[in-house]
Amino acid sequence: MVERSLGKRKVTSSILVWGFKMYEVKMYEDILNLFKETGNKISKSAGEIYGTDEASEIIGNGAGGDKTKKIDKIAEDIVISEISKNFDDFCLISEEIGIKFFGKASDMACNKFFFVDPIDGSNNATRGIPLFSTSLAFSTSQYINDIKVGYVKNIFGEEYCAVKGKGSYKTDVHKIQKKILMNSKDDIEFLGVEFAPCGKNLDEISKIMQLAKHYRTVGSIALGLCYVAGGALDAYIDLRPPRILDLTAAKLIIEEAGGICLGKENLKVDTKTKVNLIAGNKKAVEKINKILEI
Repeated sequence: MVERSLGKRKVTSSILVWGFKMYEVKMYEDILNLFKETGNKISKSAGEIYGTDEASEIIGNGAGGDKTKKIDKIAEDIVISEISKNFDDFCLISEEIGIKFFGKASDMACNKFFFVDPIDGSNNATRGIPLFSTSLAFSTSQYINDIKVGYVKNIFGEEYCAVKGKGSYKTDVHKIQKKILMNSKDDIEFLGVEFAPCGKNLDEISKIMQLAKHYRTVGSIALGLCYVAGGALDAYIDLRPPRILDLTAAKLIIEEAGGICLGKENLKVDTKTKVNLIAGNKKAVEKINKILEI
């Protein structure tokens, strides 16, 4: 009788675990679909004012320290509206509004965190350069390693996404989706680089110029990292350093594609924390770290 009872408990426990896992999978899929819908709405609204004086109008100061431009605020309002329609209790961390809890969520009780960069590449957007993106990530805590869903939308083009444990995918402008995997070559032909204002970090970056044949400055970190995940770039460095919030979605996309981004340190996500960025496949990252003596 005891063995039968224990056996039933094990079966019941297994069913409960399986049921919870299925619930999680469904929730993450729903969140990804929500991100895609949100990204499409931002593309439409941002596209209407992109490159105009209206887009670059300064309407305040963002929590991240930058000036909030009208195009940033329009995109952020869409994100808040769409998430609020689908969730009651959550925390949203964005470069514009900062850290904000909704519903019954609080600093002491919250398991739904949305990390948002409404417009990553605002300078490109306001100057009429069609390389900027929306970056959205979902996490079960405020820490970067707990991110479960990542989504990056090139406002005028493709989108990249990943669900933890399910791989990374790119959907092109023709709505054709394919799984993406990092290349494994050890040479760096195309290197993505972001420079500090007035070239203040040129001395540091020049140490690794010998590694690559060609260089690209994208102007949108999230998009640049997705180019690494998809194989358009072989590696990416940003030693200004950038805010961690800019990297949240793309970090998961690179890792699910088999690459490395930031390393293993589990950093807390906010609007202020900055971190040196090195991303690529294992061999490329090791080469860069060796030259930089990290």
